[in-house]
Amino acid sequence: MCFTAIVDKVVRQLERLWWAPVEVLVFHAVSDLYDSRRNKRVDWSQTDVFKNHVRLLKSRYRFISLDEAGRRLRRWCPRRERLAVLTCDDGYASVLEVLPFLESERVPVTLFVNPKYLDGVSRREGYAEEPQYMTHDQLWALTSEWVTVGMHGYAHDDATVQTAEEFELSVERCVEALQRHPRYIPFFAYTWGRHTEATQRLLWQKGIVPVGVDGNTNRHYHGMIDRRPMDSHYWNKIWSKMTNER
Repeated sequence: MCFTAIVDKVVRQLERLWWAPVEVLVFHAVSDLYDSRRNKRVDWSQTDVFKNHVRLLKSRYRFISLDEAGRRLRRWCPRRERLAVLTCDDGYASVLEVLPFLESERVPVTLFVNPKYLDGVSRREGYAEEPQYMTHDQLWALTSEWVTVGMHGYAHDDATVQTAEEFELSVERCVEALQRHPRYIPFFAYTWGRHTEATQRLLWQKGIVPVGVDGNTNRHYHGMIDRRPMDSHYWNKIWSKMTNER
């Protein structure tokens, strides 16, 4: 084993010993019944199951907001408390129904939205019937201290197939559309977690925190925030991995 590999292994062991994990989770649509015309199975959770998962997580972790997690991950002082963060992608209107539950449980959540679909008219490809997105007015009505709003690309495009100019325009249009929201935070969640070194550099240059979805836990900030899917389709596998990595 080369010297660099040995050092990396030692660093990982020290991280496990001194820095408790910050688990950042992502979910999408939540509803009582699954509708295949409006949702995809991998991006959906049944309402009662979702609530049970949140309560189970609360028994193991303390929930904090995404921006607080970002600040904590930048610190090098020891962290012994296990923390969790809840995020939601795509801006489905059904999520509005579970926000009162999350507030009652004192669980902050960050909503990553695609501004293009806030108009209630624009349609997204790949669905038999358009998902019901929250509208601009519904989003702007969310002023609770338990909710923050971030960017998910202007039109849910894959950043790895966009040109540099297209990606930058997407980011700029997101900022223009959302920065006046009272709960806006400068975090950008890549669609499907797909990114490149160039997209990373552009976000850093603009002071925006990149957010992925690669299934890893977080112990320090390494240029982006990693997330795990929390949708029901993934839950058993993800929960097993989380508990084994404690």
